[in-house]
Amino acid sequence: MEQSNQIEVTKFIRIIVIVAVVFVIFYILTSLMTKDNSLKYTPSQTTPAVIQYDEIILSQIFNQKEDTYFVLAEEKDDPYLSLFENLLTQYQLQDGGIPYYTADLSSAFNQRFIKDAPSFDPEHFMLAGTTLLKIQNHTIIEHYEVSESILEYLQSIIK
Repeated sequence: MEQSNQIEVTKFIRIIVIVAVVFVIFYILTSLMTKDNSLKYTPSQTTPAVIQYDEIILSQIFNQKEDTYFVLAEEKDDPYLSLFENLLTQYQLQDGGIPYYTADLSSAFNQRFIKDAPSFDPEHFMLAGTTLLKIQNHTIIEHYEVSESILEYLQSIIK
């Protein structure tokens, strides 16, 4: 009887050793795969939230604080976007320049304003692509729809 107990204890110790060896092997493999051989704690770094006021949603284009401003509705794949924004910034910094806002047409909030045929009526406002709008007193007074016409207009207002 005592011998059978000793055999069971020996089997139990073997199982414990096998489990421990398997655990150590998995730990080493995991460490090697993740290239992290230590258990270092690195506290997470949080960045403060930054609120930007230059990008707006199309449903709010008539609700800005200025009386006169531009809205550049942007298709993200338009190759002229950086040039447009650069020219608008230059114009904004001039004496008598007016501010501008951007609206991302790929944003889910702006999807309902995208159609094949644009409409600049405030009741049925729709855009077809990258568009520059000049808004004065909550009314669209000028609009430019094709990249070339936007570029031509922006170059004409820069002094």
